[in-house]
Amino acid sequence: MASADQERDSSGKSIDDVWNVRHIDRVYSYPDRTMFPNPLSLKPKTPACWFVDEDDAVAAKVKVDTEDILPEGIKAEAFTLAGPRLKIAFDPQKCKAAVVTCGGLCPGLNTVVREIIMCLRRQYGVRATYGIPSGYRGFRDPSSWIELDEKKVRNFHNLGGSFLGSSRGGHDTKAIVDSLIDVGINLLFVTGGDGTVRGAAKIAEEVQARGLEIAVAVIPKTIDNDIPLIDRTFGFESAVNAARNAIDVAVTEAEGFPLGLGVVKVMGRHSGFIAMHSTLGSRVVDLCLVPEVDFYFDGEGGIVDHLANRLLENGNAIVVVAEGAGQDLMASMGAAGDTTHDASGNVLLDDVGPWLIQQLKPRLNEKLKGKTPFDDEVYFKYVDPSYMVRGIPPTTADNKFCTQLAHNAVHGAMAGMTSFLVGSVNTRGCYLPIALVANKQNVIDTSNQSLWSFVVFDTQQPTFAKEDSCRRNGDAIMTASGGVING
Repeated sequence: MASADQERDSSGKSIDDVWNVRHIDRVYSYPDRTMFPNPLSLKPKTPACWFVDEDDAVAAKVKVDTEDILPEGIKAEAFTLAGPRLKIAFDPQKCKAAVVTCGGLCPGLNTVVREIIMCLRRQYGVRATYGIPSGYRGFRDPSSWIELDEKKVRNFHNLGGSFLGSSRGGHDTKAIVDSLIDVGINLLFVTGGDGTVRGAAKIAEEVQARGLEIAVAVIPKTIDNDIPLIDRTFGFESAVNAARNAIDVAVTEAEGFPLGLGVVKVMGRHSGFIAMHSTLGSRVVDLCLVPEVDFYFDGEGGIVDHLANRLLENGNAIVVVAEGAGQDLMASMGAAGDTTHDASGNVLLDDVGPWLIQQLKPRLNEKLKGKTPFDDEVYFKYVDPSYMVRGIPPTTADNKFCTQLAHNAVHGAMAGMTSFLVGSVNTRGCYLPIALVANKQNVIDTSNQSLWSFVVFDTQQPTFAKEDSCRRNGDAIMTASGGVING
């Protein structure tokens, strides 16, 4: 395998001369460590080009402006390409692997578990594979761990929820690593959201501090799609499809009454991707409210005038609101409750849906008074699908995506990589250092041309843009789902 110094183009530059590749930590620190042939490479007539070279990388940005020519010494951002390597760091016959699901439920959790087990057993020949029950707290009692084989996980991909169970909190880094040592685990696969990612980072740090050869791999999970830098998280598209079904119900209800106004509240604490994508996918929404954009009710450019016009023009209207939208406005109007947190440290939000209707009802009725033949008042139809968008089996597209993520996580861990997160960047599978995404969020990009501008132009809703809304940031890495990193 050629080294970076050997891989030079016609200008004489190596990959590291041009790209700032975010390299992944290894479980070993010495270069002459014994490596093993990848069992996949021993399959007859398997092309060598199906394996990933150590220098292969994925560019973080695909949009390039003419003035973005990089000065000498400035390198473009890139991430390590995911996939099987010709050489692996662990002897499959001596490997023991564990997988844990943490945090809230999400479509595809069982598929990820299934495919980790399938890939380890079918492709690498690893026979000791365990599922950790009930999230991080399950590490405390190894006797409760579940042995998983191909027969056990065979139908997992058709199930919603989590077969292993999940929980929030319960993370004890030292106790977790102690259990990994006691059982002899050297491959740990963790799937969860931002809190789980932070927990995995602590496990990887403790493992490295003790000088242990235990690979820690993260498959990010959140229907909110709020993990930064990657195209999307698994389960997100399934949640969007479910949200779209809720919007269809609201449309049916709103169309059944004069001045029918359907309001649909969907998940999205700090990132409004479900609201944005279901709005664009449904093609019938008149107003989309997300946490990233402040809105107001009254006056020119307010949502009351916009909805009143829609109701008069069409006889009905549809609003989609993310659960985290309008929180500051609620507080300023004295409607916010006391600040409380869940077991993962997340702030519990005030319920924006009923409050939004409470504020809109008198305003719209006053605005529309005497403007219809029968002087109708607005009929509000409230739909809150809530957990119905996440406790469902994954779609076919999400099942396929989960398979790719899980297999790539196994390939990376077997190659000796650790403290990494697997994802898709510009449609290509890649590995990112956990530290690069921990304590950061993916939020809707409202300051550049992105999917959010499609929402505003399509619904004709107010932009709520501020004078400094357009920021030119050549360093910003925008995702395929319309996001940008925050934090």
